[in-house]
Amino acid sequence: RILPGMLDRVTHGVAGHSTASQELAVATAAVFVHAPVVRYTLRDCLVHRGGVEYAGGFVAKSRKLLDRLPLEPIATEARKSYCMSLVSHIYFGHWLTDACATALLADEAGDVILDARPDWPDTAIYARAFGLRATPAAAMRVAELQLYSDFSQGASKRRRYDTLKQRLRQSVRMDAGESRPVFLKRGASGVARPIAGEAALCERLAAAGYDIIDLAATDFNERYRRLAAASVVVTVDGSHVNHAFFAMRAGAGVVSLIPSDRFTMRERGVAHGFGLNYGCVVMQPSEAGYVADPEEIFRTVDLF
Repeated sequence: RILPGMLDRVTHGVAGHSTASQELAVATAAVFVHAPVVRYTLRDCLVHRGGVEYAGGFVAKSRKLLDRLPLEPIATEARKSYCMSLVSHIYFGHWLTDACATALLADEAGDVILDARPDWPDTAIYARAFGLRATPAAAMRVAELQLYSDFSQGASKRRRYDTLKQRLRQSVRMDAGESRPVFLKRGASGVARPIAGEAALCERLAAAGYDIIDLAATDFNERYRRLAAASVVVTVDGSHVNHAFFAMRAGAGVVSLIPSDRFTMRERGVAHGFGLNYGCVVMQPSEAGYVADPEEIFRTVDLF
């Protein structure tokens, strides 16, 4: 859902990942064809902080040359399933929706290689709830390694999202509160995308009945409880919106406030994979930050 003329504001895609024209094509597409999930089996591989080395190639998780030089002792493993990718190591949202979902493709849960970055504190909570074992990156030589092409939001991914979501709900075990719209305040997490006059925006939304959740000041259980009750979640685009995807009921809505100079439609496909309605407001930059008009937010929410 998007207001007329909103996409005319878009100037750039995500640097290093996409162009504005590529993202606009996704924003305006009505039909999507999802790539199949493919499992590859590699023999006699070296797994390390930088990715996977195998005869004839390299699967990159990091672009740093030094990460390809394992300095720690190298363990020996007979069989493992590798769930990481370059983007799931860089962005928490991709770790949560991509790497964790890919881990469910492994034949045995104990075979999974699922890295946990120390600066992402919620990884341990999610992994435990999902029944997965997340560990720091380690060097190992693996006789038989399975890895996956698993980036689409097709039927297989949607089933696995549902499995992870149900496991999380059983783990948290709390009743959702009264349904109401939510503004998820991103704060300083991730790449800076400050909103100009954010305090005034929060006051306007609160006056309209929105529950204001400060990501930095709310613990996991409290955040989950309030997001689970949300009829719609409004937030600046970023990895943190994936907290909402795993908490919200199917049929609820998400409105992303997306910078015009970093426009991305990645969350559109993921939201639909979780059975959620999706809309966006394109924010334009100013000297004080990105401009988010509350009236545009309200009108976009009304489109649901």
